[in-house]
Amino acid sequence: MAFKVSTLFVLVISALILEANSHSAETKSLGNEIDDLLHKLREAVDKAVVKAQSALDEATTKVNQTAQKVEDAAVQQMQSTEQKLTEELDKLKQKAKDAGVNIDECLGADEQRLISLPNVYSDDLVHCVEDQITSAIKYAQDGLNQIKTVVDDIENIKQEVKDCGHGLKAVKCLAKLAAKIEKDITTLPAKIEADAVATAALITQLVPNIEKCASDKTSALENEGEEILKKIGVCVATKIVT
Repeated sequence: MAFKVSTLFVLVISALILEANSHSAETKSLGNEIDDLLHKLREAVDKAVVKAQSALDEATTKVNQTAQKVEDAAVQQMQSTEQKLTEELDKLKQKAKDAGVNIDECLGADEQRLISLPNVYSDDLVHCVEDQITSAIKYAQDGLNQIKTVVDDIENIKQEVKDCGHGLKAVKCLAKLAAKIEKDITTLPAKIEADAVATAALITQLVPNIEKCASDKTSALENEGEEILKKIGVCVATKIVT
């Protein structure tokens, strides 16, 4: 009887050892599989990150180039408007001089405002454009931060592998992780690309805003300048008549 119990004990222990060895071998095999999958995941994600960075750089560059082009054209237009306003003011002064009347009362603060208008609206234009560029940079940075969170997820997987532990529990845990990583090889790069495309779209949508900055400020300069000239002109006409 004692022999039978001893034999049964040995068989149980042997079975447990075999099972443990089996789990150990399976854990090792899954560990190697996960290492290979993680390597593929890193390669896929790295490739997607490079592509995303390129898309964001391209969009930001487009905004900067547009900003410079639009700003230069607007400044030229403002200079042309300034010249036209100055010529019109000089004509009013000459008309008053020919008529022998003093128009200091007509000029005053209005003349000073007219003279300062080009600089005022030029500065406004620069600030308006800079705001759009700042927004573009923020969108790009936010996009990169979003991509970073995806990259960080890969590092988190390493910790999850360690947390799986040993034995049968580890086998099930590692198998589940392997399936997740295999799926991530496709989904994570796709998410990075989608985030980059969405962010690039936000950045390029700023281009019309920059163009509006220019059109608004150049129009405002011309409109206000003409209003001031009209006011001065009416005053000068009154002086000459009287």
